Amino acid sequence: MAKKMSKKMSKKSPSKATSKRAVKPAPKKAAKAAPKSKPKSGGSSLAPKPVKTGTGASPAEVGAQLIAACNRGDYHLNDKLWSSGIVSIEGVGVGLAWHGRKAVDAKNSGWNEGHTIHGLSAEGPFVGSTGFTVRFRMDVEEKATGKRMLMHEVGVYTVKNGKITQEEFMYGPDEPVKVPAQQ
Repeated sequence: MAKKMSKKMSKKSPSKATSKRAVKPAPKKAAKAAPKSKPKSGGSSLAPKPVKTGTGASPAEVGAQLIAACNRGDYHLNDKLWSSGIVSIEGVGVGLAWHGRKAVDAKNSGWNEGHTIHGLSAEGPFVGSTGFTVRFRMDVEEKATGKRMLMHEVGVYTVKNGKITQEEFMYGPDEPVKVPAQQ
């Protein structure tokens, strides 16, 4: 039986010396390429992308111009700083947005007709990648009631192609202004 077993084994696995054909090594499996990371929803990849505001003045330059205009008493929109498609959003208590230059001009005119500005200061700009923020303090009097207050407000501005495309106002607590009694 041992003879039979050795004959069977020799048929199945011939030695290299006695084999007529060469034994080829098994082919190596091709290495799979690492799967590409799939972008998250919205088609964006995980890598950060540069933020650009287009051509024209930078957010820092536009912010500096706005602050200078406000501090010299020029509160009106002008073609140099605001885009024709401006969106103006008023904060808590108002919660409305005006779209387009005519609508924003009308909003501002209505507010100015109902108030007297006794003083205004603008601080900043606090500059980001897409715009800037300004802190306002205004000594304002409501014409209808005679109520005078010190308003604290932050304006957040978005800049594209050197112009303000959106402004949003966020209000801080108002303080009554104590006006000395006239003698």
